[in-house]
Amino acid sequence: MKNIPYIISETSASLIYEGKPYTLSASQPNFAPFKKALLNGDFETAINYLDIKTSIKEFSDGELSVKDGAVYYYSERLHGAVVDKLLELLESGMSTSAPFIKFIKNLLDNPSKSSVDELYDFLSYKSLPIDDEGYVIAYKGVAADGWSKSGNTQTTVLQGEVNDRGQIMNRVGDTIEVMRRCVDDNRSNGCSHGLHVGSFEYAKSWAAGGKLLMVRFDPADAVSVPEDCSCQKLRVAMYEIIQEIEIEDDSEITKPYYAVYTDGNAAEYDDDYHDDDYHDDNYYDDGEYTD
Repeated sequence: MKNIPYIISETSASLIYEGKPYTLSASQPNFAPFKKALLNGDFETAINYLDIKTSIKEFSDGELSVKDGAVYYYSERLHGAVVDKLLELLESGMSTSAPFIKFIKNLLDNPSKSSVDELYDFLSYKSLPIDDEGYVIAYKGVAADGWSKSGNTQTTVLQGEVNDRGQIMNRVGDTIEVMRRCVDDNRSNGCSHGLHVGSFEYAKSWAAGGKLLMVRFDPADAVSVPEDCSCQKLRVAMYEIIQEIEIEDDSEITKPYYAVYTDGNAAEYDDDYHDDDYHDDNYYDDGEYTD
């Protein structure tokens, strides 16, 4: 395609195609990839990004589509927080959809419809990132020696070291897994049995006097999102411990990018992307069993 005249400013990008002017504002989710294509001289791709439907289709290599204003993964309609996450990725200029598609596949592998529906509530809290394998990054507070602050001797632990009080040891690199039926799936029970992970603010307050851990979990292993604590905690059947975080540091991951905390290569993202500042003073109880 021959060169097309265009103008890029801080607030918009415009071009003239087949005699007609087109403009995208910086607030539109397809602005970042549209701008990037223009700067790279890839005018055919830029034209495709003018339409959000085409943008999503191109971004996902045809695995996602927009019908009647809704986003679908083949025949499965995607909802709220998942669609918001997709738009975040478009807005940030992400160049690959593979991790997001893996996330969708993992989500749909969850055997419980109610668990999937509740997970949307948890994901709607800020921008909990997805890694390159489609897992969700979350956080957990434990005691200074690495043991969970509470325990349940009735829980069947499939992976992980357990003491005689039912507490579980949490070391960097460990995978902790319990039998799914040992995780309370009733979201009305705010404090109950199961493995707990949460948002950064949620886990940071629980980690006082102990350790703050960054973890990741497979959406297929999500069980329930208790209604207390503004849906900032989640009960899961399994999680992996990625690293320990200094509690004093502002170490929350907020940019929508992949791979940095797993073995993959870091994907490209836009350095100009920022989330809104957020602060929440809610405290919580994050034990394997609480009463």
